[in-house]
Amino acid sequence: MSTQIKIIPARDFIEVTTDGTINLVTSRQLITDIADSEHHQATHELLVDFRETECTLSVVDVYQLASELCRHGNTFRKKIALLVLPGFNFDRARFFETCSFNRGFSINAYTDYETALRWILEA
Repeated sequence: MSTQIKIIPARDFIEVTTDGTINLVTSRQLITDIADSEHHQATHELLVDFRETECTLSVVDVYQLASELCRHGNTFRKKIALLVLPGFNFDRARFFETCSFNRGFSINAYTDYETALRWILEA
């Protein structure tokens, strides 16, 4: 069985202002847009690439973004790999992973592209 993977650059997933803070209202809308997109199907595994994104996410911001996934039912029920830089961004991505996992989503954070793809492709 083939695996369909959609790679989403972070700018399609979150909006960051020039001072590095996240625009949460717009970012929640971007998640909705991805869910409603004719190009996104529930059969796709997702890899969201945050490596070129520098932003300050509070724990509350991360929690609210994870909560937004729940609003879209089965749209995001396949595997989602978050590709981030090590350090602070990885810590927040791991928290997002935990919040999402507690809601029944299969999301893992990675700092290495190949490792993220291996996880998506494993049975």
